[in-house]
Amino acid sequence: MIIIRPTASLATRMKEKLESTDVASTTRMGDWYANDIVLNRKQFILCASSTSRLAVVLDAAPYATLPDRLPDAVSEILRAVGVEESQIQEERVQMNEFKLAKTANKSILGSLKEYKFQLEVAAHLGRLNFSDLLEISLSLSKMISLVIPNGYPKDAALMAFRQESPKTESLPSRTGGLVQPKLFLVK
Repeated sequence: MIIIRPTASLATRMKEKLESTDVASTTRMGDWYANDIVLNRKQFILCASSTSRLAVVLDAAPYATLPDRLPDAVSEILRAVGVEESQIQEERVQMNEFKLAKTANKSILGSLKEYKFQLEVAAHLGRLNFSDLLEISLSLSKMISLVIPNGYPKDAALMAFRQESPKTESLPSRTGGLVQPKLFLVK
């Protein structure tokens, strides 16, 4: 079972009344948080996994069908980042049953806000192809995030399925929660 946690504004558009829940998703990608966004006057739904921060962008309409459309979009992005097909099918089977609930993690909402900002900037600069939502989702999987162990949502998703990333880029070591920058003296 998957727990989908839309923001209050998205729940209103979906015409759903949300309640809190202590139940956790049984999928490797964990709960999925969702928010409605507008890019160049087009409406979309932006979703992010609680486990890996892997993002999926979907057309908004019809809002009420989000739970039915999310498994297909998640399968596509998992395939694109290199997860094995058998594991994708296992994840998909578990996603057939869903429950809608209130948001419970402000950190993931912060990630959604950052993704939204990045997409707004890219849309403003004309760098988004709205006919290829998978490519937009993939661009978000390559954004660095300091709240996940490997730094990149793509790598975190592969680790959730216990697969090595072919192009894992390491982050500088962290001490006390701060990234230690490399300093150079310049004359």
